[in-house]
Amino acid sequence: MNEQEKQHEILKAVLHYFYQDNTHSGSHCRFNLKYHLVWIPKYRRSLLVGKLATRLSQVLYQIAKEYNFKIIAQEIMPDHVHVLVESPTKYSSAQIAGYFKGISSRLMRRDFPEEIKRYIWKDGTLWARGYYIEGVADNITTEVVKEYINNQRLADKYLSK
Repeated sequence: MNEQEKQHEILKAVLHYFYQDNTHSGSHCRFNLKYHLVWIPKYRRSLLVGKLATRLSQVLYQIAKEYNFKIIAQEIMPDHVHVLVESPTKYSSAQIAGYFKGISSRLMRRDFPEEIKRYIWKDGTLWARGYYIEGVADNITTEVVKEYINNQRLADKYLSK
């Protein structure tokens, strides 16, 4: 076995380990989908403190449970929210952001109408329109996956021997 073949075998073993150990089963699929989601209150007001922050944390876990998401980490800052969430394949990243923002806005405005009105004057809103979302991998970089894909023909050649 030459040096290139050895490197390919090592790469294949590493990817097999990462993909197998961190995946979940769905209907006719295996998946590992994690997203880092960040959003801000309207006008980037610093109102997410004290009982509002505590209740928002509870609401986010409630939403996750209802939609079969897994919150891996979250941090509620006074003027923004970070959530690292794992999701089944049936939800797009836009749907995930929409569920967290939409449901939490409705529940928080119901539970804290006066506190929120002090900071946000527009009725029926808590969050700014936009959000940031990024796919997150478990120790697998884009370069490793690119190398794996680019070497598929080579791997097939050696496996068929």
